Amino acid sequence: MNTETEPVPAGTDLLTIVQNQKTPTEVLEQVLEHPDLAPEVVIALLRHPNSSGRAMAQLAESATGPLLDVLLGSLERLGRWVEAVEALLRNPNVPEVKHPTLQQAIAAAKKREAEGTKIKSLLLRVKELPAGQKLALAKKGNKDVRMILIKDSNDMVAMETVSSSRITDGEILSISTMRDVSEKVLRYIANNRKYRQNKQIILALLSNPHTPVGVSLSLGINTLTDRELSDLAKSKNVPGVISRAAKSVLDRRKTASSPGGGGGH
Repeated sequence: MNTETEPVPAGTDLLTIVQNQKTPTEVLEQVLEHPDLAPEVVIALLRHPNSSGRAMAQLAESATGPLLDVLLGSLERLGRWVEAVEALLRNPNVPEVKHPTLQQAIAAAKKREAEGTKIKSLLLRVKELPAGQKLALAKKGNKDVRMILIKDSNDMVAMETVSSSRITDGEILSISTMRDVSEKVLRYIANNRKYRQNKQIILALLSNPHTPVGVSLSLGINTLTDRELSDLAKSKNVPGVISRAAKSVLDRRKTASSPGGGGGH
């Protein structure tokens, strides 16, 4: 632990600290050492992106009562740290009947860890390839490779990827939500007749702040349902032009459907 970090003062609202997503790891470790942790604080720590696996393992190895119940009921989240689940298995307060479940959780955590390492390794290898090999991979690579190449800084590579004959609608939907792909990619998807017929893809493009405004305005905002228009009008992630367009369509519908508003039978 970083000894330069100021200790958490006595009487501090621990839940407020751990619910703050910017709270650093060092402070969260101090919270985990608190002698009277409430279950809701532990749950928040399990969700926090900066929580320490080492500190969580220390808690798991000695937890009792309600805290132990929380950990046993949150194995999927605890599985972020293999060492924490292994520590729980060493906890003498854990009933033996739970051991097989913990063993399964450890195996699942190790598998996720291995897959994450594999993807990171693949990412590094693909990024280092020359453009020619990336273009070839864009045509014949698998989904993992395509999800890397679609973000390539070379627009030719990204466009070759999005137009691959192997790409699926599910991948296109995922790409439509991405904020770190080329505008050309989003424009290609929006202009593709097949994808324009997929409502989920259209909504993803409209909700993506990186989609060019001109493209979004051509996606048939007036064909959306009232609920979809309301969500778009309230969204703070899309350009103001788009949210105002959605609100305008919604207002016209309300006016038309109101008594004397021209929406009679």
